[in-house]
Amino acid sequence: MAKTIEPKELGLAGALQLARVDRQSGANGQLTQTWMAASRAKGQLSESEWLKLEQQRWGVENRTHHTLDVTHREDESRVRQPNAAAVLGIFRRLSNALKQVWAKGRPKREATSRDWVEENQFNRRASINLITQPIAP
Repeated sequence: MAKTIEPKELGLAGALQLARVDRQSGANGQLTQTWMAASRAKGQLSESEWLKLEQQRWGVENRTHHTLDVTHREDESRVRQPNAAAVLGIFRRLSNALKQVWAKGRPKREATSRDWVEENQFNRRASINLITQPIAP
């Protein structure tokens, strides 16, 4: 359920409208509220469009951040030097991108991040081929 309010009520600069998305997981789950801001004028986003934007945001979370957190254990990284952290982050994201290319056409249950790591961790030749071959549309 999405409910829109006027941004002036909250003093949020630059936002033309705000929306609150209420979410409950399961029948007895805890109700959570998420606030979203948009620079579009009132009437340019319907409730269903707000919800679609929220779902897209979670799609990014599930495809990118979850993989970085679970497969690459990014949150557990002990690297503190900024340049090293940036380089490792680039390699992790490159790995995610290559995994998505690798997963195309595979059954979903056989295209997990764990499968990607197990199949390619010690097979550098396959990884090089994946990088050098043109991507099929």
